[in-house]
Amino acid sequence: MVIVLVAAATIVFVYLDQSFKNGELSLNQISGKENPYVTEYLLPPNSAPNGLVVGNDGLVWVTSKNATLYSVNPISGQVKNYEMKNTSSGNLGLNSTTVWAIVQDHDGKIWLSPLGTMSIWRFDPASGTFDSYLSKTGAPFQMKPGNDGKIWFSTLRGDTVGVVEKLSNNDYKISAFGVGSHTNPAGIFLQNDSIWIAGVSSQNIMQYKINQENDSVQDISMIKSIPRDNATLFSSPTDLLVEHNTLWLTEHDTSFLTSYDLGNGKITRYPTSQNNFHTTTLPFWIRGAQDPKVLWFNEHQGNKIGRFDFSNNTLTEYSIQSLPKDGYLTYPLNISQDPHDEKILWFSEWNTDKIAMIDGHTPIPFEINLDSTHLTLGHGKTGVIDLQIKGNFSGSLYLNASSTITPTAELGNLTVKFSSNIVNVSNDNAVRLFIVDDGVAPGNYTVGISASNGFVATTKFLDLSIPN
Repeated sequence: MVIVLVAAATIVFVYLDQSFKNGELSLNQISGKENPYVTEYLLPPNSAPNGLVVGNDGLVWVTSKNATLYSVNPISGQVKNYEMKNTSSGNLGLNSTTVWAIVQDHDGKIWLSPLGTMSIWRFDPASGTFDSYLSKTGAPFQMKPGNDGKIWFSTLRGDTVGVVEKLSNNDYKISAFGVGSHTNPAGIFLQNDSIWIAGVSSQNIMQYKINQENDSVQDISMIKSIPRDNATLFSSPTDLLVEHNTLWLTEHDTSFLTSYDLGNGKITRYPTSQNNFHTTTLPFWIRGAQDPKVLWFNEHQGNKIGRFDFSNNTLTEYSIQSLPKDGYLTYPLNISQDPHDEKILWFSEWNTDKIAMIDGHTPIPFEINLDSTHLTLGHGKTGVIDLQIKGNFSGSLYLNASSTITPTAELGNLTVKFSSNIVNVSNDNAVRLFIVDDGVAPGNYTVGISASNGFVATTKFLDLSIPN
C-alpha cells in the first residue's frame, strides 16, 4: 500500500497547476493497439485522473489533479470540465489535488473528496456549482452510498469512518466515528444495518453495527474483528465485499484476491497471473453489484484489471495496452462499475492521462480447463495435470503459472513445466503440466494456470497441498 498510495499522493502534489476553463472538450479515442475488450479515452495533458464514478444516466464523472471535474458522455463523445471552486463562498480553495473517492447520491449530486483537505465537496450537475463541507477527521479515502440515501466514508489517515446525512432543511450533517488508533481504514462495505471496514495498518477486518435513532446515525458498535486476537491473517487488506457467507478482500502487499469463509474461517487466496516485469500486482479496490455474479478489482502494478467469476472460480484479466512515456507500468488507480450492467467497468489511468471502459460482454475466444483441481505433492515428487484448451480464433496462446507460495505470485521452490507453453488454438489442444515440489514449505497453496492472447488472460486454479 505504501509503495503506490503514498508515492502517488506525493507526486500529484508537486505537479504544476494547469487549469481548463469550463466548456467542452472533444473526446479522443486512443488509436494504435486495439484491444477488443478495452476502449480508452484521452483527457487533457497532466490530468492524472484518479477517482471516477459512472452515474445513473450513463455519464462518467472523473477527477483530475488540476482541481478539475470532468463528465464524459460515452455516447455523444463529449467531455465537459468544471473547475473545482466553492461557489457559495467564492473561495477557489483548490489549485492542485487528487481525489480518491467520488460517488453519486440519490439526488444525482456528485460527492468527492480532495486529498489533504478537511473537506468533502458536492457538485450539482444541474447548476454546475460546487459546495464544500467540513470533515473534521479528514477527506474520505473511499465513499459508499447506502440504500437509505446516506453516504458512508473512510478516512485513511484519520482512523475513522463517517457518514453524510441529508437533513429536512436540505442541509447536510457529517459525523465521524473512531475505529482505533493506527487502523488506517480504507475499503468499506455496507450490509443491512452494519458496515464492514478493511484496516490496512491493523491488518484486520472489522464489522460494526450502525446504531440509529429516528433515521439518524448515533454511533457504531463493534460486532466482530477478523482475526479475533493479535494474529496476522491478512497482508494490508485494502478493500472488501461480502457475498453470501464469504468475505472477499484485496491484500495490497501481495498479488492475491482473497476469500474468507465467515462460517469456518477458511482462507483461500487466488493469485493473479504473472506479468513480464515480475512485480507484485498490488490488487486494490473491489467492485461488485448488489447480488454479484462477478467481482472486479484493479491491479496497481499488473497492467491489468481483474474480473473474478463466482460461478466457476475463473479469473479473467484484461490488459491495459497504453504505457506511460517514461515507464513500463500503467497505474489504474480507481474503478467504477456501471450501475445498470455489472459486466461494464470503467477505470482511470493515472499516469497516462486516460480513462477506459471494459466490455465484459465481449466473448473470450478461448477456454481452458484442468482435468483435476486438487493435487498433493511430497518433496521431490512430480504431479501431472492435463490442461484442455478450446478456441475459435487463429492465433497463439501463451501459458504460464502463478502461485500463493510467494507474495509476488511467483512459484518459489515449485517447478511447473508445460509440454508446450505456446499453443496454436485453431484446433482444440491438450497440454500436460508437470508440477514438481523442489522444497516448498508444508502447507496449502493455490496455483494459477493461465492462458493469454496478449489482450486477455484466463486463469483456472489448482489447490496444492504439501504435507509435513
